[in-house]
Amino acid sequence: MTTSLSEKAKGKQRAAAPFAPEQLATEQPPDSPPSKDLTIRFTEGIPDLTVQVAEKDTVKDVKDNIRNIRPELKDRRLRFIHAGQLLAESTPIYARISSIQHRKRGSEKQRDEDEESTEPASSAGTTWLHCSVGPQLSEGEDESNLQTAQLKPLRGFDRLAAAGFSEEDIANIRLQFHTHSARDYLDQEFDDQEDYDEHARVLEEQWIDSLDGGSSNSQSQTAVSSLHNGIVLGFFFPLIPFFFFRSNKPAVFWDDGSEHQTLSAPVFS
Repeated sequence: MTTSLSEKAKGKQRAAAPFAPEQLATEQPPDSPPSKDLTIRFTEGIPDLTVQVAEKDTVKDVKDNIRNIRPELKDRRLRFIHAGQLLAESTPIYARISSIQHRKRGSEKQRDEDEESTEPASSAGTTWLHCSVGPQLSEGEDESNLQTAQLKPLRGFDRLAAAGFSEEDIANIRLQFHTHSARDYLDQEFDDQEDYDEHARVLEEQWIDSLDGGSSNSQSQTAVSSLHNGIVLGFFFPLIPFFFFRSNKPAVFWDDGSEHQTLSAPVFS
């Protein structure tokens, strides 16, 4: 009996023993900004989800967290959209949330400068982020590479797709252009196909810009010449009548070489 009581007493003594200062220092988290709440609003009628965002979290980290919480979204393409802009995988989401909350606080202060909030969390409000849920990812498909291709702007003749050209039309235009401009490739060596494609896109950009620049330059030169002619004509036109009002003197001289004085026209009153 005494043995069991002594063991309980030892257990109580161990439970009541204070932590050492070095243990407290190791267990406390390092000084870092507090995490922020981010509410994700999905498409396709999926319920909203609120996640915690740390300081170093990126869009990719938030997507991984969403897939862990919502297993039905594990194999779906997720795209974050804010203010009409598609966010890349490497976008730091914590800094973006901080800027949104800062703008909200500024607008609230402008609306009511006398009212001061005692709860900083409520003053920040809820930060929303729209998430577009796409089709399922195929096996071995990398979402980051897919999104990078979507964010990459169109270059060269690919820009003609915005004007309604089909992929077949763009391919034919590109083939004819590079067939006639083959001399631009003769004196150059390329390390790989990527460098070759980059050089080809640069030539296409230069050709398109030359078309736009040529038309604009000709129009500007025409406008400048017309303006110059109008200014000159407007300045000298009032002086033209004075050339018709002058009297022509006859070429008459006296024997001594003096000029003959012509009589002025009579003035009738």
